[in-house]
Amino acid sequence: MDADTNICAVILNYNDAQTTKKLAESWKDSRAIHNIIIVDNCSTDDSWKNWENLKKGSCQKRCSCIFSELQKTAVMEAEIRAGIDYAVEYLEPDYIMIANPDVQVSDTCILRVEDALEKQEDGAVASAMVVDTKGQPSFSYWDLQSVWLDLLDTGLVTRRLFGAFLKTPLDKLPVAADGVSRMVGALPGSFFMVKTGCFTPGDLKELFDKHVFLYYEEKILGQKLKKMGLKELLVTDAYYVHAHSVSIDKSYKKISEKQELLHKSKLYYYEHYLELEK
Repeated sequence: MDADTNICAVILNYNDAQTTKKLAESWKDSRAIHNIIIVDNCSTDDSWKNWENLKKGSCQKRCSCIFSELQKTAVMEAEIRAGIDYAVEYLEPDYIMIANPDVQVSDTCILRVEDALEKQEDGAVASAMVVDTKGQPSFSYWDLQSVWLDLLDTGLVTRRLFGAFLKTPLDKLPVAADGVSRMVGALPGSFFMVKTGCFTPGDLKELFDKHVFLYYEEKILGQKLKKMGLKELLVTDAYYVHAHSVSIDKSYKKISEKQELLHKSKLYYYEHYLELEK
């Protein structure tokens, strides 16, 4: 990474102050990250007190805390947009990292992802392989499917029955310009990096669809990038840790609430991005 390369990290928080604070503090001495932006979506807990303490403590030179002008029922994409808007207006980053609070991402991983994007001219978004808290491989990418194949892929039973036919094996995916990474349809939203040079400020504002929350935002991003002729990269020789659902479970404790969000987002994706007739 060039010494002048500016990487900003955006952490999305809603009622998960301790996890968010832990991640921000883990990056306070980072040699890769220049600035940390915490976007708080009107948390109803004591998150603001934690941000005040964080800014006064060891992260004060790197950390900015902003509020998204939304309620809990609004979308995570608006939080991302608020963080990106702030970064572009005040910090002029070359790369913007988006992260959930429940991840652990090392400098080695960050720098490797940045390197893959730098080498791929049309590479706009990238991430690394995902492992769980026990170090076991976890879900790391999607193919962009038709409506019917996507339905099979999101069904608990059909995914198990037809899984081998619904996802391109990692070693069969197109190789990226660095000779190691792979080009994929979509990446998990728990951690990814955006190369700002691929977009105009207006493009960045519209990159994340405000009509979905929690589910399908990754595939929507993949469809938008595909339409723009840009690529998503999966760096296969780097990894990060994701403690799946730690943050989400604190906000949505009932399975029925998650299922409702899933079905609304799925229908919106099918209607607006896969042209399913209403």
